[in-house]
Amino acid sequence: MTTKNQSTSISKTVPVNDKVSNIPFWVSIFFLIFVTYFVFSGAVYNEFVNWDDQVYVEEQPLVLNKEYTQLWKTPVSLNYHPVTMMSLAMQVPKNVKKLSPAPFIHLNIWLHIFNSVFVFLLIWLINDKKWLVALLTAAIFALHPMHVESVVWVSERKDVLYTFFFLLAAITYWQNLVKNKNYWLILTFCLFLLSVLSKAMAVTLPVVLLLLDYWKGRNLKDLRLWLEKIPFFAVSLFFGLMAVSVQSGGDFGGSLTLMGEKTKAVADAEVFSLLQRFQFAAYGFVQYIFKFFVPTEICAFYPYPDGNKMSTMQGLMYPLTFILISAAAIWSATKTKIFAFGTGFYLVTVALVLQFMSVGLAIMADRYTYVPYIGLAFIVVYAADKWLMARSSTFQYVAVSILSLFIILLSVKTKSQVDVWQNSETLWSQAIQYYPKEDLALANRGNYRGKTGNIPGAMEDFENAIADGCERADVYEGLGNSYGTLSMQNAAKKSEYAAKSIEMYQQALKIDPTKGNIHYNLGITQLQTDPSASIKSFEAALKYMPDKVGEILPTYGMALLNSGQYSDAIAIITQAMTKSAPTDAMYYHRGLAQLGTNNTVAAKNDFLEALKINPNNQEVKDRLSGM
Repeated sequence: MTTKNQSTSISKTVPVNDKVSNIPFWVSIFFLIFVTYFVFSGAVYNEFVNWDDQVYVEEQPLVLNKEYTQLWKTPVSLNYHPVTMMSLAMQVPKNVKKLSPAPFIHLNIWLHIFNSVFVFLLIWLINDKKWLVALLTAAIFALHPMHVESVVWVSERKDVLYTFFFLLAAITYWQNLVKNKNYWLILTFCLFLLSVLSKAMAVTLPVVLLLLDYWKGRNLKDLRLWLEKIPFFAVSLFFGLMAVSVQSGGDFGGSLTLMGEKTKAVADAEVFSLLQRFQFAAYGFVQYIFKFFVPTEICAFYPYPDGNKMSTMQGLMYPLTFILISAAAIWSATKTKIFAFGTGFYLVTVALVLQFMSVGLAIMADRYTYVPYIGLAFIVVYAADKWLMARSSTFQYVAVSILSLFIILLSVKTKSQVDVWQNSETLWSQAIQYYPKEDLALANRGNYRGKTGNIPGAMEDFENAIADGCERADVYEGLGNSYGTLSMQNAAKKSEYAAKSIEMYQQALKIDPTKGNIHYNLGITQLQTDPSASIKSFEAALKYMPDKVGEILPTYGMALLNSGQYSDAIAIITQAMTKSAPTDAMYYHRGLAQLGTNNTVAAKNDFLEALKINPNNQEVKDRLSGM
């Protein structure tokens, strides 16, 4: 058996004061920065996608108007993460019409690069400053395709931002353990607050700190170790309870301001049985590990199994594998720390999103692996260093070659996955490739196709979803939008298509009558054929979308005008002018309503105001010429 040869070990520890040791350290950092930017840089040419980007940036008034005070107390998309939302608002240009996803994605990439460097620093510090182990671990983190979603998706700014502070907190805590200076612990707590205010997932940090204590060799029975964590656990409990409240559609006892349509992301307890919840959690736990090594068939959406039930084999295999891995990690704690530490890091940071308490519509999500994969990567590289590289120079180069090849393959897949996020069609086409009957993917691709003018393609997606027994309101809404567009494009069949559009919207409202946007679109279509009916639709839209009052009131005023309710039309259009910048159309329509009440002087004044805004408005000119 070959004995350990320290003189030839690539990863051997070099004295810190040796200037030679600085060379691989800095080369590693520059290598991480360069390669990570190269692999992800193509994302800056991607578009916003119709998967929360509208809610977070494109159509989010609090972000577009930079309302920082309101962002501080308002959950967005069932998440309370004010630091994230304010970071997005800071990047909105003064001229909102020039809004582009490029700056947001670019900053996400740089945050990911910083996070990759922080992973390097953390592993370098806790593992005797071995630069190669730190570099390979950080490279796997930086270049893994499962992390593309967290980096290139604008809405996932919360992932890269909370991790930025999370990793810094872990680094400063390790400094506290090494130097035993209280200011390092205080700094760790401040970074923890910033992390949890960026995303509630950061509540797991106190347990990660305990894992660092364990890795350092501290006595876990030491009372001081637990007392110093009390403020951390208190913050975790506070923000954990807040997250449960917000995800359930609450306002955390009135301390938060809710906006828009009220909904919830947490499934009711009776939806899934306790056994199902455990099976789903075990499924995610094992699948994430599998995709760490074999990242195939990754996409933006992983639906629950048909009927929310796993096969008998799956129902046994995944929980059993979960139990065996967990038991092995506990057993290994008495043999070697690495498996217990790495598996513990993975489990602790992924536990809250393993769908034991079901949140959202998907059983898994690529973004949930962003921090947890640090633990798995460290296990793999540390094991290679300890049990292969240390044996002989031959084993060293074989191990490094295998790990390097693995990282290269990850990079190729990552660069390809970056292109998948080019736009909503490419994104959802990939999901449909693996889940061809998934209603959400078909609906989102159909909506994108409709908005980009591909009406036949959009209708094909919606009709395929309906043919598969879809019961999603947005699918029928999308089909209603498609028929509505056709009614405006084809004068000969206008009435026929408008009737079909109204039928689809009404079907959508049978599924979910609380969707204000569907009421609004129904009102727009009814405005062409039955203005009186559209009034009720706009009133319902105002009820369910109070935050969109500035958008709804002008068309509501038109409905009142077209139905002959002139006084009400004047009042509503006047109110609309106070909610948003008046347009020539608003003045024109109010002028017509003024004519309806025989107030020709007021009508003429409105028409003149309309021409000030748009001197080329021929309709207004024609009205004035006839007065």
